[in-house]
Amino acid sequence: MKTWLIAVAVVVLVIVGYFGYVYLNTGPVSVYVQDAPSGFAVYLTVSSIMLHQVNGSWITVSNKTVTFQLSSNLTQLVSARVPAGKYNEIFLVIKNASVSLSGYSVTVPSNVLKIHFISDKDLVVASNLNAQVIISFPHVSLSAGSLIISPSITAEAIG
Repeated sequence: MKTWLIAVAVVVLVIVGYFGYVYLNTGPVSVYVQDAPSGFAVYLTVSSIMLHQVNGSWITVSNKTVTFQLSSNLTQLVSARVPAGKYNEIFLVIKNASVSLSGYSVTVPSNVLKIHFISDKDLVVASNLNAQVIISFPHVSLSAGSLIISPSITAEAIG
């Protein structure tokens, strides 16, 4: 009987220790998008979101496919726990892009958006902070039957 209780106690301690370690070495981060108002709707499908740690590592925040409409309202793309640390870029893999204007297509060069945080303010992720990233799409233009999303997209780190 004592052996069984000791085995259960060891398993419980290992599980609690693991989750405590993960919780203390990770932090919550939420990623939002926002766009200036326009007379048409732009839809993007993102298949991967990654953050770049200042030390050089890329951390996958989500590989879940999310479709959203660019809007002046904040739209949450993902909320997850990532390793604690400082991050200076966010990377979006665009699976699809479309626009509500008949006869127009959307161009996203290389189907990737690599976005630096503005004001050289790194995103700080820690277990006791609610870190947020707000990505702004300020330059969407129409040209020769194509809607072009400018690569000058910015992100603001909060937290």
